[in-house]
Amino acid sequence: MHVAIFMGSPRYNGNTSTMVSILSTALITKGAECKSFYLYTHRIEPCLDCRLCKYDDMECSQLDDMTLLYKHIEWADVIIIGTPIYWFGPSAQTKLLIDRFRPYFANKKLYGKRAALLLPAGSGVEDSDITIEQFKRFFKALGVEYIDAVALKAYEEGDVKDDAKQHDRIRDLVEKIMEEEVA
Repeated sequence: MHVAIFMGSPRYNGNTSTMVSILSTALITKGAECKSFYLYTHRIEPCLDCRLCKYDDMECSQLDDMTLLYKHIEWADVIIIGTPIYWFGPSAQTKLLIDRFRPYFANKKLYGKRAALLLPAGSGVEDSDITIEQFKRFFKALGVEYIDAVALKAYEEGDVKDDAKQHDRIRDLVEKIMEEEVA
C-alpha cells in the first residue's frame, strides 16, 4: 500500500507533525510505504481558474511544486491530509493544495483511491466539523473514498505528543486504513 501524507502546518514539530509521525510509523510497521510532504516547503500557487485542466491532457497548466506533488498523489493508494484548524477551516497552504486538485475532477485519476484526515484543533472535533464536511464533499466529488478523520484537542505545541490516549485514536485510524488492504 502506498500512502502520501500532506502536512499543512507551518510548524515542523507541532501537533500535526506528531500526528503524522505516529500514523506513518504505525503504517510502515504494517507494511505500507509512506511519503510525507510539508506543504509549507513547497511553492503552490493559487488556482487561476484558467480551466485548461478540463481539456486535452487534463492537467494543470501551472509549473510550480504541484507538478511534483501530483506525481505522489497519483502514486498513492491512500491520501492523508493533516492540517491544523484555523478559524474552523484548513490552513491556507492546505487550501492551496485542495484547490489545485481541480484537474482530478475532469480526468478522474483519483477514482478508487482512499483518504483520511488528521486534524489538531483547539477544541478538537468541535472546531473540526466544518472542515471534515468540506473534505467529505471534496473526496466524494473526486471519486475518493473517505475513510475517517482523527480530530484531536490540541492547541499548544506538544499537546498531542504528551497525551498517550490520543495516540490510540491515531492507531485506530491506521487499522481502518489497513482494513482495505487485508480485505
